[in-house]
Amino acid sequence: MKKILGVWLMMLACASVWAQNFEGYSNRTTVYATYQPARVTLVTGKVVMQKEANVFLKNGRLLFKKDKFDMEADMRQIKSVEFKDRTYVRIDTILATVVDTVGANRIFCTTTIDVEAFNKQRLNDRIISDFQMNDQLVSAASVDPSDEDNLYPLVNTYFLEIDGKVVKAHERVLMRMLPKAKRGRLEFYMQMPDFSWSDKNSLRQVLELFKK
Repeated sequence: MKKILGVWLMMLACASVWAQNFEGYSNRTTVYATYQPARVTLVTGKVVMQKEANVFLKNGRLLFKKDKFDMEADMRQIKSVEFKDRTYVRIDTILATVVDTVGANRIFCTTTIDVEAFNKQRLNDRIISDFQMNDQLVSAASVDPSDEDNLYPLVNTYFLEIDGKVVKAHERVLMRMLPKAKRGRLEFYMQMPDFSWSDKNSLRQVLELFKK
């Protein structure tokens, strides 16, 4: 009951932030419950078959097993990672899945733990239970890949690849990239009640404006 109340209060506090990109909850900090085989393509073009790999939801980075230890890959060396059920590509230092394509352009999505919201949840739990948690807040570097005792809020972030350039799905960025003659159409789309920067159909409309 305490955890349910804490989650409820945390959702109320963060409702405005999550209106567009709250994805749900996970009781683990990795995409897969167990490590999976993966085909890793490096920026050099070399392909490495990794027997035990996973994606860390804390930061969207590739994990692999080495001598029974969880290790983070050097993301600067990664180009893409192919699991049995999905393929990731690297955007900066985070792995993203391809959501859809429009011509030569693509929509990407990253899913990560909302650390700020999680900390608010833990603080709310503390208020409800009056339990001292001085050392239990999560930092950007302290989420344990093997920790399944918590309920983690997830957040989606969307990116668009336009003419080979990847940018965050955001009004200001895309308005600057559009020809002036098409900016009015983007403004019209954004005024529609069902438009959202985290909705695949809305993002498809945006990419249509960039088709040549």
